[in-house]
Amino acid sequence: MDEKKNLIRGPDLEAYITDENRRRFITYADGAQLFGLRYWTFVRLCQKAGANIPLRKTAIVDLDVLEGFIEKHREIAEQEGEKDMGAKKPKGPINERMNKNGKKYVRIDEAAELYSVSERTIEKWVRKCKARYKIDGVALYNTEIIDRFIETMGQEEDY
Repeated sequence: MDEKKNLIRGPDLEAYITDENRRRFITYADGAQLFGLRYWTFVRLCQKAGANIPLRKTAIVDLDVLEGFIEKHREIAEQEGEKDMGAKKPKGPINERMNKNGKKYVRIDEAAELYSVSERTIEKWVRKCKARYKIDGVALYNTEIIDRFIETMGQEEDY
């Protein structure tokens, strides 16, 4: 009678899996949140590492393989004298850099930081004042034109 109950329930596989054989799996969405990356950036990273396992209409990520890939590339980066793989180095506040270098053209993230608005707002302003220049696929924004646009279009508020 006990044999029939065990067969219906299935064999206990936990006895066969040792700690060294255990794997950790996660979905793309949970992994992107865990690593603090955008969804598709995380998906591409997993594919590059060979850590994704397709299952029917979804996929899971083997965290052990992914972490091994990241560690391997971190060691390579440290050997080459870099601190982080592909990460931008902090350069300090944009105002200090512009005063120091006399920078006239900035990228969108720098413009958003400089004017303390979102990148979307910068895009809207730049379309109106035509301060965007595209060179070899890089979009640069002329801060002098944006400054003039803000001064002419903006209204001073009285408190």
